[in-house]
Amino acid sequence: MTTRSQKKATDQVKSGSILTKRVEKSWILLVKESLLENNSFSIITLPHPAHKKPSKYCLDEVNYKIYEVVTFSEPYRSWFIGETVKSDGSIQMLTPINPLFLVLPRLKEHCSNKAMPLEDLLSEKGFTRIHDFISNLDKIGDLKGPSDMKAYKYNEEKALVWLEERVKNLAKVLREKNIHVTSGAVSATFVTSAINNDSVNEEFYLKYAHGIISEYLQDDIVEALEKRFNFRPDLIETVGKKRKSAAIENGFNGETNKKLKSVPGEEISEDLVKQNVNDLKKPKALSTKEKARQKAASGTKTISAFFKKK
Repeated sequence: MTTRSQKKATDQVKSGSILTKRVEKSWILLVKESLLENNSFSIITLPHPAHKKPSKYCLDEVNYKIYEVVTFSEPYRSWFIGETVKSDGSIQMLTPINPLFLVLPRLKEHCSNKAMPLEDLLSEKGFTRIHDFISNLDKIGDLKGPSDMKAYKYNEEKALVWLEERVKNLAKVLREKNIHVTSGAVSATFVTSAINNDSVNEEFYLKYAHGIISEYLQDDIVEALEKRFNFRPDLIETVGKKRKSAAIENGFNGETNKKLKSVPGEEISEDLVKQNVNDLKKPKALSTKEKARQKAASGTKTISAFFKKK
């Protein structure tokens, strides 16, 4: 016989387990409140234009905009939701994407040798939802037949010109936003760099922007687009590694007494750079208090030692 208190406790356990399952199956989405208030806001699944794996996209059917759902995830992170812990600590964010990137692979695959109406091109599940979002397909294809039929044939030259324009526009934004484009890119807020973005060659920005755009392109298109920019073979995305780069051409080539250009109007000798590096490598002398603190701490265990398997 089950008492009233036992039944209540059992119901609480069941409701708790159901809530836990719901939390675990949910995902955290960072989105503008105006989009959530939009009744026409929906999420669909489409193959990624580069690798064709299923990816999530959000449709704003009021403003005719498409957003890609991007996942930011790091290990050892969790979410605390109410009194429940969600073990998956990742967060989903929305970034706008040009619909032509989603259509480009299909147009290239099905319409390289013949024209096809847009309605037939987007007849597969999922793509039918983005039909009304495509308004400038003539940027990557040629219109064939009557205009109301909207039949297009893939034009590689047009597509590369359009992509080249996208890369140049992105490179311009990267420079305006003062984004570090070298491989040692770090926030200028926290680290003072001897190399100012103003002195970074424009080709670095183009190469960096090309890499971002390439994440949405198939390999053969990436190679064709790269040839149009004709990047130097020795161009690398770093000025900190011991390899040839734009920094070498600016004078920092390993010879003694050469100058490393940093801020316009100022020059730093290599000897001074080496001296500063050597000073950083020297161990800092401990004060009397620090020595006493170090001596008192000897023989003690760290907190993590108590959680290790025995």
